[in-house]
Amino acid sequence: MKLDKFCEFYHLGEVLSTENILGGRMHKMFKVKTNKGVYAIKVLNPEVMKRKGSYQNFIQSERISSLAKASGISVSNALLIQGDFIHLFENNYYMVFEYVDGKTLSDQEITVNHCRKIGKVLAKIHQLEYSNLDLKDNFVEYSRLYPWEEYTKNANFQNMTYRELFLKNYRKYNSLLKRANERYNESNKTLTVCHRDLDPKNVLWNEENPVIIDWESAELMNPYRELIETALSWSGFSSNHFDEQKFSSIISEYTKYRKLEHQRYSIICGNLVGRFGWLKYNLERSLGIISKNLEEQKLAEEEVSKTILEINRYQQLIGPMYQIICRITKKEIDQYNSIVERLIENQPLLKGQNYKKLNAGFSNTCYQVGNYIVRICTNVENEVNFEKEIEFYQKNKGNPYIPKCYITDQSKTIIPYEYEIIEYIEGKTLYEIWYQLSEKERKDLIMKLVDTIKCIHTIKVEPYDFKEYLKEEFRKVLKENRMEKELLQKLLVMCDQYFEENHFGLIHGDLHFDNLIYRDDKIYIIDFEKVWIAPIDYEFRIFNRCRFTPWLWASEQTDMLTVENDYQELLPDLIETYEELGRINYLWERLKIYQILEELKKYKKSKNIEIFDKVKKEIGQLNI
Repeated sequence: MKLDKFCEFYHLGEVLSTENILGGRMHKMFKVKTNKGVYAIKVLNPEVMKRKGSYQNFIQSERISSLAKASGISVSNALLIQGDFIHLFENNYYMVFEYVDGKTLSDQEITVNHCRKIGKVLAKIHQLEYSNLDLKDNFVEYSRLYPWEEYTKNANFQNMTYRELFLKNYRKYNSLLKRANERYNESNKTLTVCHRDLDPKNVLWNEENPVIIDWESAELMNPYRELIETALSWSGFSSNHFDEQKFSSIISEYTKYRKLEHQRYSIICGNLVGRFGWLKYNLERSLGIISKNLEEQKLAEEEVSKTILEINRYQQLIGPMYQIICRITKKEIDQYNSIVERLIENQPLLKGQNYKKLNAGFSNTCYQVGNYIVRICTNVENEVNFEKEIEFYQKNKGNPYIPKCYITDQSKTIIPYEYEIIEYIEGKTLYEIWYQLSEKERKDLIMKLVDTIKCIHTIKVEPYDFKEYLKEEFRKVLKENRMEKELLQKLLVMCDQYFEENHFGLIHGDLHFDNLIYRDDKIYIIDFEKVWIAPIDYEFRIFNRCRFTPWLWASEQTDMLTVENDYQELLPDLIETYEELGRINYLWERLKIYQILEELKKYKKSKNIEIFDKVKKEIGQLNI
């Protein structure tokens, strides 16, 4: 780089001093003082400029920043010199900006007031009328997964400082990326002009006034995706000092000028796509796959470590971010708040207690009121199941592994719904802790889990013809065409073979990690609406499916903390620990039959032939 010659050639004046400006990860920026003025000169990364469309992207970004400036947003534009924004000089590309006398803010310097101003600026950017810019729609469908393990076989991998950190984490990446891809795609419908890199390094503050710089990434994208990223970057997320108040203030200020649409959870999860793409890019840079420049490789090596840690932190924040955004964007008092307030007023146990709505329970409306959980059966169609839970609590008072039930009311006199008041178990679901545990810690927890499950399974029950029950279930889902009837006959034969003997017990019926609460070295079971009499191995059909899709039963709080690798040994360890379960003949075949039944129920609803073909393949793998 020869900045003096560049300035002389483009008549910017004689260079008096140059100073490197820190902050950019991709390009180099210099403060250059000449006898004609002070400039910020950007030297573009040659690797980036080799990419197809890069040059035109820079031109587009300057047109967008010019639109923002014309609309009253304070920005820093590239100077138009000799009819162009970008200049090729002695094998390097340059862009020249008027130097802005301002400063970027560190995380410690950023205040809530700064965040509010950024929220307002971002809303204004997203409201720009861009129809005259002829921008291309950026409807991207992501499906690609990356060969993470291949990077560990690279000759340079063993020498990387991130080696141990990567080996500890990479096996979960494609599981997360697959779901992030799907959610990115389903939320990538709303597009508008976005800056796409509005973090603190790209905002200069002249006193208390923000000047937006570095528009090189500007294009059409989902504005709410950018809102989440901007709120994160200004709330200290990158430096691992996340401040909920700062995050909330950007979201709150933004919503004063622009509404937030639905699919908020999908947007939050979809933002992982970019982080995995950045990780892949820097892995390949650091390993010498796409860059032989030693300085580039060293910078990329540092970025790999930072990105791995950032992905881990982002996973942990997905649930809390979603809850914050739901709280901010909620326009009306929940329609059942008046109902729970009436209960609090009329039930001495609850009187004077504060309440909050819980995002739990798909069939009922749940509130935490002081140290109690109030479950209200607002779905009349669910009353049969709700009454089943009430009956379970009444018959099992004193069971140390379930919450205490204090009041049940089916009269509909105080409120027009059936309800129950039960003990609030303050702890964490097993989903919230499982991913953090070592193999030994998981085995120890499984021993406690077996003790908890047995407290229900050992309740005396009357057996029945379960084999005939299963047959009837298969007849219900398979009775239409010839192909289905052939499959039905095979399944009926399997029922005769595998279900001649059955070890009955009272089972929970919906046993998964979101219904298991860990507190004080003890596991509690909640939610008994599906409790019924069945062979005890039927209880473990969900744990069996957890080997493939454990997140299906997780809440928004734990969904993206959950990956298949963590659940491969769950069922084998349970079988080893639960002796009665391990003694059941044809156990794995029976679990497969349960799985096939669930898949056929999905097939009946969707008529998706791929599900049917999958079932036929699974039946072929069983021995008759």
